[in-house]
Amino acid sequence: MGSAIAALSEKLKTGKGFSSYGAIVEWLKKEQGLEVEYATVYALVRYKLGAKLKVPRYHCHKQDEKLVSEFKKNSV
Repeated sequence: MGSAIAALSEKLKTGKGFSSYGAIVEWLKKEQGLEVEYATVYALVRYKLGAKLKVPRYHCHKQDEKLVSEFKKNSV
């Protein structure tokens, strides 16, 4: 289990990482041969490894960048 945690930690440090905790559960099953529950994976990743999954927020392609920056400057 220690080598699986080390491999998971390294995978989380890469730029790609995982998009969900369910994806981590599947990766552990496929790559490491471990059956681990979702809650266990969440606790391990979030609290023991101190990592958060980074998923970009939705960004509308129709936004005008000039107007957005003007709004940010004037709203503060």
